[in-house]
Amino acid sequence: MTKNPLASGAAGKAPLLAAALMAGAFGACVPAAPTPAPGISVREVDAVRPTITLPPPPDDPEPPAAASDSAGIARLMRLSYVWHLASLHHPAVAVRGAPLDSAFIRAVTLVRRANDPAQLELAYTRLLASLNDPLSRVEREGDSVAVGTAPVVTTTNAERTGDSILVLQLPSAARYEESAAVGVRQALANVPARVVLDLRASAPGAYADSIDAFVARTQLAERLASVPFTISGVRVRRVGGAREDAGRWTFDDSWLGRDGALVTPINAAPRRIVVLANEHTVMPRAVLGLLATGRATLVAEGAVRDDALVPSVRVSIGAGLVVRLRTGELLHADGSGGLVPDTIVARAAAASDSAPALRAAVAMLRSGRFVRASRLASVRPRASLPGYYDTDPYPFMGSRVLGAARVWSAMRARHAHRDLYDDDIDDVFERALPRFETARYATEYASALVSFVSSFDDAQVALRGATVDTVRGMASLPFRVRWADGRAVITDVVANEDTRALDIRAGQEVVAVDGYPIPAWLQERRRAVSAPNDWSRQHQMAALMSRGAPGASLVRLRDVTGRERQLNVPRRAENVALLAQVERPWQPAAIPLSNGIVYLDVNRLTEQTVTDALQRHRNARAWVLDLRGALTDSSTVGATVLRAVREREVAVVARELHRYQSAPCLTLSLREQAAQCPDERETRSRVSRGDTTGRYTGRLVALVDERTSGAMERLALQLEATTGITFIGSATAGSPAEAVDMPLPGGLTLGVPAAELRRADGSQWQRVGIAPVVDARLTLRSYRSGTDEVLQRAQEWLVQQLDGRPGRRR
Repeated sequence: MTKNPLASGAAGKAPLLAAALMAGAFGACVPAAPTPAPGISVREVDAVRPTITLPPPPDDPEPPAAASDSAGIARLMRLSYVWHLASLHHPAVAVRGAPLDSAFIRAVTLVRRANDPAQLELAYTRLLASLNDPLSRVEREGDSVAVGTAPVVTTTNAERTGDSILVLQLPSAARYEESAAVGVRQALANVPARVVLDLRASAPGAYADSIDAFVARTQLAERLASVPFTISGVRVRRVGGAREDAGRWTFDDSWLGRDGALVTPINAAPRRIVVLANEHTVMPRAVLGLLATGRATLVAEGAVRDDALVPSVRVSIGAGLVVRLRTGELLHADGSGGLVPDTIVARAAAASDSAPALRAAVAMLRSGRFVRASRLASVRPRASLPGYYDTDPYPFMGSRVLGAARVWSAMRARHAHRDLYDDDIDDVFERALPRFETARYATEYASALVSFVSSFDDAQVALRGATVDTVRGMASLPFRVRWADGRAVITDVVANEDTRALDIRAGQEVVAVDGYPIPAWLQERRRAVSAPNDWSRQHQMAALMSRGAPGASLVRLRDVTGRERQLNVPRRAENVALLAQVERPWQPAAIPLSNGIVYLDVNRLTEQTVTDALQRHRNARAWVLDLRGALTDSSTVGATVLRAVREREVAVVARELHRYQSAPCLTLSLREQAAQCPDERETRSRVSRGDTTGRYTGRLVALVDERTSGAMERLALQLEATTGITFIGSATAGSPAEAVDMPLPGGLTLGVPAAELRRADGSQWQRVGIAPVVDARLTLRSYRSGTDEVLQRAQEWLVQQLDGRPGRRR
C-alpha cells in the first residue's frame, strides 16, 4: 500500500486504511443488533427509517360532546392547518398511503385537552408518526436545522491500496476551502477503476448548497463518472385543478419535478465507485445522480438522512413548539426517489473507527459483487378510514372535526372559485368547530356541515347523503314554490285529496310557512343553500320551502283577491317524488306553435325521445329551445341537440382556468394567502368539434333563467359558440363548472368544482351567468293565468325577425 502525500495533514490520526487492510479483514461484517447485516438489500424507504416509540393511547378516545374554550378552538385550528399542509404536500400521504386521517382523528382529542407543552408535543408526535418520516417532527422555537454532529475532518484524505483502490475522504462542511478543493482535484487527476468515496464527515450547519458548490468546484462528479448523467433534483406535489377521466372529473394532483444539470464525464473509462455515508452525511446531489446510473453503490452506517436536500416548512403550533413538515422528496434521473442505501453495515464501536464500512466497501470492489437496492418508492392507495369512522352516520368527535377540516381544506386549495367568497371562510371555520364538537346526533352533525358548506357560494357544491336529506326534510308540501315579482308563488300543485280539500291552486302567494313570515323564513334558512348570487339563492331556497319533517305545517296563503287563509297543510313523503319531476308537467316536450315556430323543452326531452322530436320538426321556420331547468341526461340529450343545430365545425366554447399550488403557503388565512401566495394558473381551451352536414337551418331562440345551471348552462354556452342562437329570459345561475366528488365522514359526499369555467373570451362566467339579449321574466300574472310570458315574448320576437315589422298604413 502507498500513502498519498495529500493525507499528511492529518498528523496524529490513524490512517484511513490501517484497520481495513489487515490480513483476513475482508470477510463479512457481523453487525451489532438491531442494525441489519451488510449485504442486505433495502427494498423500501421505510425499512431504513428509525422506529418511533410512543406511549399507549388514552383510555377515552371519544370524549363527551362539549365545546372547547377559545384556546382549545385555536389549538384545533392549528391542528387542522398542519393536517391540511401534510395531506396536500407530504409525499408519504400521496404515494405511500400514510394513514394521516386516522392519526388526525386520534390527535383531536389529545390536542383539545393539551394543557402544557409536553402534552401538545405528544399529540403532534402521534400525528406525525403516521408519516414515518424523521424529517417531519416537532421542534422547539429557535432549534438549529443541523442534521447532527460528527468528528470534524479538516483536510482531504486520499489513500491508495496496493491493488489501486483509491479511498477519498472529503472534509467537513465547515472546511470547504480552496485548499481542500485543490486537494480533491489532485487526488482525482488520475482516477483508477475502483474508488471509495467517504462522505461520512459532517458538521453542524452542513447545508446541501455549500456541499454542491464544493463538488462543482472540484469537478468531482465529472472525474468519477464514466457515462453522462443528470444531477438529482427534487419533486414536489402539484395540488389543484381537475381533469376528466373516463367521464368522471377528479382532482389533478401530480408531481412537479425540478431536474438538475447534465454531467459529462472527463474520462469515459469504466470505473466502479462505492460511496460511504452515515446519518450525518449531507449527500451532494451530483453524487446522488452518480448513484442513479448504477455505476456507484451506496454503503451506509445505519439510516441515511435527506433532511438538508429536500424542502420543508415550519409551522408554529403554540407553546413554543413548531412542526416541521417535509414538502418534497429527491428525484433521480432513473425516475426513482428518496435516499436508499444499497447495503447497511454495523456502526463502529467508536466514532473514530471507520473500519467496518471501509472493509465492506473494499471487499465489494475486490470481489466485484455488488448489491443494488430498489429505489422506486413503494406506491400504495391512499389510506382510508375504517368503516365505523367513515360510514357511520354519527361519527366520533375526531372524525366530525375531520369532516369540517376536509371542507375547509377544499375551500383553501381545491375550490376553483375560492377568491369569490362573501365570507371569511377561516372565521366561518373557527365559528363552526364548536358545532362539530357538540353534535349529539347524526342530524346535528349533518346540519353543521350544511351550514358550513353554504360558505362555498357555488350552486354546484352539492352535499349529499342520507342524514343531509333528513336535515332538509324527508317530506314535502303538495306544491312547488318559485319567486315572481318578489313574492313566493305556488307554481305546481300535486293533484290529491289534500290540495282539493284545502283549495290550493297555482298562482296563490305563500305569505308564511312553518309559522315564519317569508322574510323571517329566508333569514332563518339562508345557510341552508350554497349559491353564487341572489337570484340563484332565491331559487334554491324556494325549492326548499316545501321540504320538512312529515306532519302538518302551518302555511298562510294569499289568493288573487288578496284574501289570506291560514291552513294546516300536511307534509307527506310521497310528495317529494312527485315534485322531483321536471317542471312544466302540463305541456308536452315538443309543441308546434303558430307561424311555423316549434317549442322544444330540452328539460323534458329524454334519450329515447330527443332524436324523434328533432326529426319531426326539421322543416319548422324556427325552434324555441327551453333551457330553463336541469339537464339530467347531459351526455345524450345535450349532444344530440348540439349536433342537430351546429353551424360551426370547430369553436372554442369556454376556457378552463386551473389553479395549482406546488408549495405550501404559510399564511393562516385565505385572504392573506390570496395576497401573498398567488396560485400557479393554467388556462386550457375547451373546444367543440362536430359535423355540420344536415344541420337545422332555421332560426334558433333559447329560453333561460335562474334555473339554467350546471350541464344546462354549459349546453347554453356551447350553443352560443357554435350557432347564431338568441337568448331570451333572465340571467342564468352563473354556476356551470363540473364538480369532483369528495367523501366526508358520516357516509356523506361533497361535490367541489376544481376548475373554473370562463367565457370563450376569458371573461368571468361564475356568479355572472349568461345575460339574455331580450329580457323577459315570469310574473305573478303568468302563474295565475297559466301562460308563459317568456315564451310569448320569444314568439313575438321571432315573428318580428322572420316577417319583419308590419308596414304603417297611410
